[in-house]
Amino acid sequence: MENHLTESHEVVNEGRTVEEAIESALARLGATRDEVEVEVLEEGSKGVLGLVGAKQARVLVRKRDGGQATKAKIEEMLSNLLKLMEISAQVSVDVKDDIHLVRIDTAGVDGLLIGKKGQNLEALEHLARRMVGKQLKRSVRLQIDVGGYRERRTNALKNKALSMAAKVKASNKEMQVEPLPASERRIIHLALANDPQVRTYTVGDGDLKSVVIAPQRRSRSNGEARKGSGE
Repeated sequence: MENHLTESHEVVNEGRTVEEAIESALARLGATRDEVEVEVLEEGSKGVLGLVGAKQARVLVRKRDGGQATKAKIEEMLSNLLKLMEISAQVSVDVKDDIHLVRIDTAGVDGLLIGKKGQNLEALEHLARRMVGKQLKRSVRLQIDVGGYRERRTNALKNKALSMAAKVKASNKEMQVEPLPASERRIIHLALANDPQVRTYTVGDGDLKSVVIAPQRRSRSNGEARKGSGE
């Protein structure tokens, strides 16, 4: 088993399994599992009969610093990008459940960054994710909101899902939501996930697929409801 420090707060560690490599790294760093970020570099394999061709699992375990370094880098890169776009804005970053939540407040040009149905915002988020990942040499989970648009949009989609579900139950007929990006389709699925009278599934091709809300099917054998699988 090998391990070495790449910086004072991270360890690249090897072990027979991923978990073994992580545990050893935690001991080396003097940290607990919830105090670190883990990146699996190599899954490892047992090889033939557990001996021939076996490969060690390899992980990068990084102490959390409250995400301060990553947060600062995201703020810097997005601020510079907005300056190049000649948009005056304030950028702030928070971290929740390993997702970097970026809030952008502009001087009255929120609509320009959001675009029709959030299309510009989706594109900005995709670009920022790639830029940050390339700069930090690792993937970063990132979500951008402009002027509270995400929260308003989420609430609107939840209300739409509940309203359409009520119509589906009343008519016993399927209804289809307009094409949506994956993140917004997920909101529809989750909003109705615990409703035993309807199911949801996705139809269509390409980036903008649609969610169908349908009456819950009944098992022919015992009449029990079966939920759809969503995506």
